[in-house]
Amino acid sequence: MAHQGRDTREALLEGAMHLLAESSRDHLRRVLTAGAVAESAGLHRQTFYLYWSTQAEFVEDFVRYVTDPAHSSSSERLTQIDDELQDASDDPALEVRRMSARTYQSWVDDPMHFARMVLWATHPNDEVVRECMQRLYQSNDAAAAEGFAAIGEAWGSEPRPPFTLETAALLFNALRDGLMLQMMIRGDEIPASFFGDVHLAMSNMVTRRIGDEDIPSLDDAYRAHVRGDGGARGADRAAG
Repeated sequence: MAHQGRDTREALLEGAMHLLAESSRDHLRRVLTAGAVAESAGLHRQTFYLYWSTQAEFVEDFVRYVTDPAHSSSSERLTQIDDELQDASDDPALEVRRMSARTYQSWVDDPMHFARMVLWATHPNDEVVRECMQRLYQSNDAAAAEGFAAIGEAWGSEPRPPFTLETAALLFNALRDGLMLQMMIRGDEIPASFFGDVHLAMSNMVTRRIGDEDIPSLDDAYRAHVRGDGGARGADRAAG
């Protein structure tokens, strides 16, 4: 019976997760009521109806507002890179760390990031939410690619094949979102330099000096790395 009870409990918990994943914008109306929204904004409930006649209209507007690229601190940060490079130091590694620190802080200070995470986590199968989030991420990736192009021009670097400006932008934006979430949740458990360390390491891995030649592929580079380490270990074992 105890085993059956545990299975039932887990089934109920998993059922709740499926409900969240399959929920639609209609579910937001249970939380984003006219009264709750107005109270959160410090306004009277009737003020809500000066702009939206129904909760459904408000929810539609809310989804598009929080996913609007014009309201994205990520895009705004990346458009500032040109200005920052004008004052960049002669130490590119230090500048990469400075840029990553400013990016992290702008993300932490932007409440829209949390709204987007909740919106996506609870409504991944909602067609409108998916389309809006796709446009937002496409815009952020395009802004990042433009920023990386400006950095490459200033420092004489280019993407290391098979990476391109577009795929490097996708990589760094994905890393940023994942790493920042971890850092915010775990706080002081993670060294303060961690985000800069990762950003600098990845910058070194996916870029090269313009005109430098590489080995044919990332796959060959990894094979060579592993063969070198593995050969040494194998020789040690044979000698023993």
